[in-house]
Amino acid sequence: MAEFVSAQTSNLMPQSLLETRDLRRVFSETGEKLEILKGVNFSMNAGEFVALTGSSGSGKSTFLNLVGMLDTPTSGEILFKGKTLSKFNSQERDMYHRVQVGFVFQFHHLLSEFSALENVCVPGRILGTPEKACRERAEMLLETVGLKDRLRHLPRELSGGERQRIAIARALMNEPDLILADEPSGNLDEANSARLNELFGELNAKFNQAFLIVTHDETLAKFAKRRVIMHNGLIQGVE
Repeated sequence: MAEFVSAQTSNLMPQSLLETRDLRRVFSETGEKLEILKGVNFSMNAGEFVALTGSSGSGKSTFLNLVGMLDTPTSGEILFKGKTLSKFNSQERDMYHRVQVGFVFQFHHLLSEFSALENVCVPGRILGTPEKACRERAEMLLETVGLKDRLRHLPRELSGGERQRIAIARALMNEPDLILADEPSGNLDEANSARLNELFGELNAKFNQAFLIVTHDETLAKFAKRRVIMHNGLIQGVE
């Protein structure tokens, strides 16, 4: 099993969390090669809040999928805490998905017959965390995201913004070092988007976990400590 050290243990100096080196992704399922990522070099530190922006088709979501080990690069390297992801064995991959990284997608993907509390508990139960500990942490997280009065509600009884906040709490359940979010406010109205944007900043400050968020939302990008701009499969700027 990979030896992981929580990002929250580093208080003295920034520690490298994630790095990509000459990362490339080429699709050729139709016989014609389509180069989406053309050699991306990127790094972020533990506890950092980074917004990845750029026009549609620039490669942002593809990059996020590779970093999250939801897809495999054509070439190049991805390092997490100095360890190369491509060299992970099956157990290390499971730990990466279940513990080290939390995912938030544009659609919440909540289980419809589970309450808010039960949905947030799911990652902990999969990991084997005792039920009492799962429930206590889930209650704390739901209170943190402003939903302490919605613990027993089913997804269909909640607004879109509330569902997405549950999805964020679920991503935080196993105390990952890195949260990956792909257009998390993309399906929300202006008011709910604004609340969600503020929440990401609050969570980053409270838990000192790293956030890498793909977004078209200029307001959300402004909450990040660093903005990385991707264009035509390459990083073209940093703000």
